[in-house]
Amino acid sequence: MAFLLAESSARCGVVQKLDTVCPTLGQPPSAVLSVTFLSIVGYVSGTSFEGKPENEVDMKRVFSIICLCASGLAAAGQEAWTMQDCIAYALEHNRSLKQQHWSLRSDRTRLTEAVTAFLPSMSAGTGVNYSFGRSLDPETNTYNTVSNFNNSYSLSLSLPLFQGGRLVQQLKMQLVQQQYGKTSMEELKDQTALSVMNAFAQVVYYRQLCTYVREKREESRLRLRQVCRQRDLGLKSTADVALIEAQYAQDDYDLTHTENLTEEAVLALKQQMNFPVGDSLAVSVGGMAEGQVEAALSASVAREEIARTYAYADGHNPTLRLSRLSLQSSCYARRQALGSFFPSVSFSAGVSSSYFRRLGEGGYDPFHRQFRNNLGEYFTFNVSLPLFERLANVMNYRRSKYQYHIAQESYARQQEQLLAQIQQAVLQRESLRKEYGQKSRQLEADSLAYHVVSRKFEEGLAGAVDLRTAAASLQSSRASLLQCRLDLFVQSRVVDYYQGVPLY
Repeated sequence: MAFLLAESSARCGVVQKLDTVCPTLGQPPSAVLSVTFLSIVGYVSGTSFEGKPENEVDMKRVFSIICLCASGLAAAGQEAWTMQDCIAYALEHNRSLKQQHWSLRSDRTRLTEAVTAFLPSMSAGTGVNYSFGRSLDPETNTYNTVSNFNNSYSLSLSLPLFQGGRLVQQLKMQLVQQQYGKTSMEELKDQTALSVMNAFAQVVYYRQLCTYVREKREESRLRLRQVCRQRDLGLKSTADVALIEAQYAQDDYDLTHTENLTEEAVLALKQQMNFPVGDSLAVSVGGMAEGQVEAALSASVAREEIARTYAYADGHNPTLRLSRLSLQSSCYARRQALGSFFPSVSFSAGVSSSYFRRLGEGGYDPFHRQFRNNLGEYFTFNVSLPLFERLANVMNYRRSKYQYHIAQESYARQQEQLLAQIQQAVLQRESLRKEYGQKSRQLEADSLAYHVVSRKFEEGLAGAVDLRTAAASLQSSRASLLQCRLDLFVQSRVVDYYQGVPLY
């Protein structure tokens, strides 16, 4: 018993010494700045921040105080990021959005190609032929040893007149594809904003939870000091001191663990934003954990809101619009495959001329005269009717028809999923509103109970176990209410998103 008493006295002495050497332990950043500043002033003037002589201050302590002050000033000078700032940064630096941007450029080239398919194609050509040795004389039809020079020129034009409607359907498909790319960009932006919003809410939760845990640890530290003094006066037992000391150690561990979870949440937010991992990121609550919570809606009003939200989302939700555009594209693809059974009609026209002479002989007309005399023109109409293509056209049409039915089922399934998502979002929001009211009343009750148990403990009418249980219940209620409030904020934004309120 004497050994436990001595050990507890030593521990209490350590805690008191820590309070004297490092008065900023467990304090918020603003208090750290003020206390460290007063400590430096006290050291320069030869007194501590408590007004006592400072004769035992060494250089290590001075260096620690300066480092704390510098870090506090750096944290205070950093600009805090709101949720909208984080979303804007993520949209600007998202790699997938940049890839989609270049995909839109590629789709634009395909659309231009589909438009120009209606225009005529024109080509020009020329050729030079030089022959020597024995060759056939076209005049005498005999072989002679001569050298000939021949030069030809041609210009042709081709225009498709009818392709079974395939060119028209191809143009419609590319127009739909262009809209599909833009809608995909919009959907990707919305998904990025939702992911950043959820990650931001986690950071706010853990940082606010750190504040709660830090306050609880500070309270445990002050209570440990008080109990140690009461033990010295014979008002508290060694067991009470040990239990309070264990509570302080548990609170210190909880703070370290919560800070680690905060760092992990900040890292997850940086990854969603594509933010440099090595740079610091300070977030601002921005009303997420504050403000008035609306009352829960009745069941009939909630059903009306679900129907109204779905009616709007059916024509504006990017995911459903993508499914609808896929259905249109498959319909045009089926019509294009059907056009392969129809004949193709095209028009062609052209001009050609040539120049000829035997090298080493004279008596030939000059180039311009031969070019004019040998000039010829032609135009043709071509009709092509597919009779038998080894069933290639038939199989291609069947595949396109099956793809159309698949797109129909996919669109119907997407409609059902959208309705289910809206129902879940609205019902979960209303459930969180009810839970928030219940958890608020629970927090008030736990706060009152902890206050009563704390007063009883100070008067010796309650034990340390009762105090520890009441403190744990109060801390759990505060964390649960904070989580409920942030979940309610996120779900409300999701419902607003389905109703047409932009996320960014």
